[in-house]
Amino acid sequence: MVRHGAALGAREALSYAEVLPPPEFAPHALEADGPSFPGEGGMDLWAFRVDREGPGDRALLSADECARAERILVPAKTIQSVVARAQLRRILGAYLDRDPRTLSFDYGPHDRPELRGRPLRFNLSHSRDWALVAVVEDGEVGVDVEYAGRPRAFEAVASRFFAAPERAYLASLDPAARGPAFFRAWTRKEAYLKAWGTGLSFASSRFCVDYAAGQPGRVLSTEMPGDDPERWHFVDLQIAADYPGAACWDRPAARVRAFRLPELQAD
Repeated sequence: MVRHGAALGAREALSYAEVLPPPEFAPHALEADGPSFPGEGGMDLWAFRVDREGPGDRALLSADECARAERILVPAKTIQSVVARAQLRRILGAYLDRDPRTLSFDYGPHDRPELRGRPLRFNLSHSRDWALVAVVEDGEVGVDVEYAGRPRAFEAVASRFFAAPERAYLASLDPAARGPAFFRAWTRKEAYLKAWGTGLSFASSRFCVDYAAGQPGRVLSTEMPGDDPERWHFVDLQIAADYPGAACWDRPAARVRAFRLPELQAD
């Protein structure tokens, strides 16, 4: 489906609500102050480090979660998986006023986790040292965070994973602008796929997003069966230095609360 009259990079009159500035992540200690539910039209975002385990992280995980982490061959990525899932449990447990160890998850066809009973919807992403979680009450939500601190061949990657209009737009930019633009596109595209929960089964070249600077981010076209590109909305994020991110939700975010968890002390 194609959004009629839309073109990548096209400028148009935009309200403030359509272009949310990247939210500032405020410190939050879950143990001291449990969060209220996001509410209708509200999205909560949580950022935290995943580069070292904290006390009791593994004790919070189910046997299945521990087994999944241990199957990862790279030790640093095992730690990332353990910490990310432990912190996710702490966050969701704080909303629900429950022991994080008692939470149960169901998994979709592509291994996407959901809270049993779906009292909240969430999505998790992590890259290198940082992780990001989005929490909403309704709808489909996806997030992505990427580490941007190493050199990449942006156009070569785009040639494999971007739609033709996205590739053309990236090539039209000044070289100095291509890095930020690439990560704006990449994180929005990944967040859209995460919201659908398709994993790698749906090629990222089969849909096109607008990622011009200063634009709200739109899905311009998609081959996703039954999808309406008009329903998706993006929030661009800066988790930390060299860690851009994005959230994608199937409704506009009227309110965004962003929190940063304190760094855990290693065992």
